[in-house]
Amino acid sequence: MATLSFICKSKNSDSLATIYLRLRSGREIDITVPTYLTVNPKNWSNKTQSYKQRMNTPNFDKEAQEIELREIKEFIAKSLNNLVGLSPTKQWLLGSMKSFEALKQPKNEISDSEENLNQYIERFIAEATSGKRLCNSRNTRVPYSEGTLRSLKDFKRAFFSYQGIDTGGTGKRYKNESRDYMPLNFNDITIDFYNDFLSHYYNKGCGANYIGKLVKILKTVMRSAREEGKHSNEEIERKAFKVLTEDVENIYLTEEELRKLYDLDLEDNNKLRIVRDVFLIGCYTALRYSDYGRISKDNIKEINGVKVVEIIQQKTQNKVVIPLKPEAISILEKYDFTMPKTYEQMINEGVKSIGKLAKIDDVINYEVNKGGLRVKQSVPKYLLIKAHTARRTGCTLMYLAGIKPIDIMKISGHRTEKIFLKYIKISKEETAVSLANHPYFKERNLKVVG
Repeated sequence: MATLSFICKSKNSDSLATIYLRLRSGREIDITVPTYLTVNPKNWSNKTQSYKQRMNTPNFDKEAQEIELREIKEFIAKSLNNLVGLSPTKQWLLGSMKSFEALKQPKNEISDSEENLNQYIERFIAEATSGKRLCNSRNTRVPYSEGTLRSLKDFKRAFFSYQGIDTGGTGKRYKNESRDYMPLNFNDITIDFYNDFLSHYYNKGCGANYIGKLVKILKTVMRSAREEGKHSNEEIERKAFKVLTEDVENIYLTEEELRKLYDLDLEDNNKLRIVRDVFLIGCYTALRYSDYGRISKDNIKEINGVKVVEIIQQKTQNKVVIPLKPEAISILEKYDFTMPKTYEQMINEGVKSIGKLAKIDDVINYEVNKGGLRVKQSVPKYLLIKAHTARRTGCTLMYLAGIKPIDIMKISGHRTEKIFLKYIKISKEETAVSLANHPYFKERNLKVVG
């Protein structure tokens, strides 16, 4: 059971001192933060946690101040009740204290420059883009990657659109009024908002993973703002405010299909030829597009006569060294070992056309989530190829070739073998074929008796 109390740490009666709020819960939680209230220590009793009965201070409204102390306790106690399954922290208590102070401030005294949620999102993205704001990466802080910045900007467009706000950043309502104009602030992010937000984007035909990505970024932004003392809203920490996820049909290409791409004659279409070559380098290295799309001559090394790619991965900031297959070397030589300039959407669009030309058209049956419902679909395989398919293909083919998962994970960056095996999605049939080629299933070490 948490207890709240007020204390004054100073004993100097010659000046005013800050009144502190103390929160204790069990033996492990003991947090003290300053309030905005002050008192002369000679007029305060830590024993009663209030002003002394006898005070010789003219023009001091003792009763009003005691009411304000009670209101602080009530506000913090109510905020504590919203911390479902979470422990209060000093940062949370500071934020809660600041929120209460803002509520007590007369409306006409609130500064026009006080930052709201949408303004905070704008600043968050601007600082992430400029490098002023860093993100957590394992045990360090690194700049936001290009992919994450794109996700942040996409979140802003979606979140502003939901509010009926012009996504150009003007903060004004849509001219066509296609959506009710309802600007949101920090305390508006509730379970009711969450349910309506999901319903809105389900009705637009969006999948669970896309909506879940928006919710995940919103939670990141809200937590960051709370740590900076912008609000004390804990609704996002409730179990019901969850990030949606679902399994999707992520394909990989077989060795035979890679060979079809490699052998495809695209000399008459320079754009598709570049897309095909860049994509194949991703397949042969198992790198992310953010890495395989920027390989240059500086990344090519030779170790004991073997050509390798040595690159610092943009997402994890880890250095990896990957041996180059003969096919990869052949492609890189065409461009003097420097990949031509491309962008991810160019790969996503072009590689589907190339897959069709290469007749990678096996029918893939799968289910997708549309409007909250599971819908069966059947499409030719080439329509499911995208830039990230290269990385999944590389990891999967290395595994099927018998390379140990732990060695592949040094390239892929997966932290556990369980996550890695889920990522490559090897079927039971493929696992059986791989096992059948193992010496254990081929050698006859036992003699037949009798």
